[in-house]
Amino acid sequence: MEKFSKIYPTLKPSIVAIASRLSKNPEFPDIIGTGFIARHDGIIFTNGHVIKAIKKLPRLKSMGPEDWPIVVLYFHWVPDKGMMMIDLEVKGVGGLKREKLVEGYNYGPDIPDLGFIHVHIKDLPTLKIAEKLELQEGDEVMLAGFPMGTDTLRAPGWLHQLTPTLQSGIISAILPFSCDNPHAMLLNIMTQGGSSGSPVFNPSTGEVIGIEYAGIIEPKTLSGKSGILIFEDNTSLTLAIPAKIIHEIYQKIDGVEEFKNADISKFDTIESLIAKKEVKVSPPKTPTMRPVSPDEILKDYYKK
Repeated sequence: MEKFSKIYPTLKPSIVAIASRLSKNPEFPDIIGTGFIARHDGIIFTNGHVIKAIKKLPRLKSMGPEDWPIVVLYFHWVPDKGMMMIDLEVKGVGGLKREKLVEGYNYGPDIPDLGFIHVHIKDLPTLKIAEKLELQEGDEVMLAGFPMGTDTLRAPGWLHQLTPTLQSGIISAILPFSCDNPHAMLLNIMTQGGSSGSPVFNPSTGEVIGIEYAGIIEPKTLSGKSGILIFEDNTSLTLAIPAKIIHEIYQKIDGVEEFKNADISKFDTIESLIAKKEVKVSPPKTPTMRPVSPDEILKDYYKK
């Protein structure tokens, strides 16, 4: 069995960041969610609530009616040079609606928290979506995305990371119970803003077996002189939509009118975008590191 550390580099290019065009930080756009490339013709899966957030983002007055207030950030490694970040032009976004009720009792939400972004690029690297969930409770899973959004990439106060963050955990529970048609998986991985839409991987195969959509929140109270403060705290439990639901929706994409009528022959290829884009290496924000002698350590210590 091949280690996931060997598989992951081939999967990482298909994980994209969804960011606002208007950002508080000029150095890097504000990431609001994660997505993964599902089809070569530019279909990206994310969460439905990410799509709703996109529609509420502020717009520039100069934007036309067909312009979207987001950029999709694609990361491409250039050997011996560095990481190239490419903005993928957004053609449209969409969510889901339930056409008819399912038979039997549905323990999950009526509408799965799935959404789509369509970009004007073709021949993109894609992730394979498993047809069903093969793993069981207690099995290990991997999740990759952009938890805490841009804050993680700028943790020391400047941009120091240009890659998704990979996390591992286990399937803590299959919801509502172990069955052929679960509505969710519960993972012991903390959800944080920016990671919504992150793909969940089977570490043995590299297939997508789920997509993160929510975290379990713990309500808490704090008593003080002025009264009781009620607040919520994140837990290390995350909900993910299982593979079977994602795969069924994936198979129906060709029936969506907007996707069916898209003339992808007019789209740029990702290779042409890479060839056009110049690789820029940002100058270091601090002086180049060098070995420090014991004398210097002592001097700094005694200065205090």
